[in-house]
Formats: sequence, C-alpha cells, structure tokens
Amino acid sequence: MERALEPAARVFAGELERATQSYRHGGADCLLLPSGAAITLVYLVGAVTALSGDTRTAMTARVADPTGVFLVRATSREPETLTALAAVTPPAFLAVLGYAVGGRNGPSVHPVSVAPVDRGTRDRWLLRTADLTAARLDAVLARLRGDGDDPIIDAAIAAYRMTPETVEALGAMALRALDVLPTAGTLPSPSVLHELSSLLMERIEAGGRDGVTIDDLLVLAMGRGHSKSEVEEAISGLLEEGECYMPRRGLIRIA
Repeated sequence: MERALEPAARVFAGELERATQSYRHGGADCLLLPSGAAITLVYLVGAVTALSGDTRTAMTARVADPTGVFLVRATSREPETLTALAAVTPPAFLAVLGYAVGGRNGPSVHPVSVAPVDRGTRDRWLLRTADLTAARLDAVLARLRGDGDDPIIDAAIAAYRMTPETVEALGAMALRALDVLPTAGTLPSPSVLHELSSLLMERIEAGGRDGVTIDDLLVLAMGRGHSKSEVEEAISGLLEEGECYMPRRGLIRIA
C-alpha cells in the first residue's frame, strides 16, 4: 500500500454519511469523499449516544458530532477494541482511530483503537477537522474553475456532481459544527500534545523499518503520565502529518 493512503483523515460525520462511492488508488479501494479525498484510515472524536450488539461477537456504537453520526463497528477479530467499546457508557466522548468502509447501509468505521476523551479533545478535533475540510473544499472550487490537476478531486466532482453551491453547503456544515465550541480564550492548550508527539516520534524512529506497535507506544507514554486519549490524539496527528504510517493494523512505522 502506498504511503499516500496511510495518514489518518479527519472528516465530519455529515460528509462521511454522503460518501457512497469508492475509488481505486495505490492498489487499494478507498472511500471517496465529496470534498475530494480518497481515504482509508480515519480519526474521529464524538459523543457516543448508543451502543448495540453482543459484547462477545460484535458491537456498533453511534458516535455523534455536530453534523451527523458515525457508525463505529467492532468485532471479535479485534478483541481488545471490542472490549474497550463495550465498556463505554453513553453519553461519553470517544476518540476512534479506524478504517472507513463503505456498505449498503452507508459508511461505517472499523476501529483499530478507541479511547474515552474529554470535551477539550473533542473541541480540538472539531477545529482541526473544520480547517482540513475547508482546505479540501478550496481545492474542489479551484478544479471547478479549471485550475490545478488532481484526478481524485475530478472523480469526486463527477461522482457527487459537485458545484459551487454544493461546495458552499458542505462548507456551511463545517462552520456550523464550530457553534458548540467555547470562546477561543477557553480552549485547551495543545502544548501537552506537542511534547507527547516528540516522545512518540523518538520511539517510532528508534523502531526503524521494523516499526513499533501502538500498544508499545501506549505503554511508553502512559508510563510517563499521559492518558490513553492523549496518546491516541498524538498518534493521529503524526499520521495525519505524514511523519509516520501504518503498514498494517496496530503497527506504526517511520515515513
């Protein structure tokens, strides 16, 4: 799998719900977003509103952000993730790192890891996701004007019949998601995440081409006093920035 597929995407539930088309890229089947991205791995944060299923075989969590609902489905193939999901008591904020998968009933996310988080983590996710969504939509508008050259954006424009009006509607949805945020002066500082990211990168670099497991990173960082949710958020940031990638489930390797 090409490295371009590996970073964890951030996307609002309201857009993921609209993602009905797949796109073949780098030898893999990706989910094609209306905002012009082909994604596999996603990082999301939202409020768990309901859980259903059997704790021994499979469970589905409805995880809401201000734009819609993610369907997060864990199975017995990932027993630790299934156990962690089953332990959540709604309502609760949850961070999820997982794979976006299309289906007849709409897209769902198959988690690699889940972790309870606080409102501050959710708020930071909303801000970053809004920024990234706006950047993708700006690129779609540029292609609609005839600027640039991006086959993935072209595929999204064709598949979802994107127009300046539909781009504006998606942008307005992203902005509305920020209505739930506190004033800028009360948002949590990201300094802890910067320090944690440096710690994780040192360990990932030391792992070289063999890589390091997510469990190893959790043990390292939690041993230094960081919470599991902080580690999940930091790992997602490193994946998103292309500093590292996931050659397979649960393994992180230097880019």
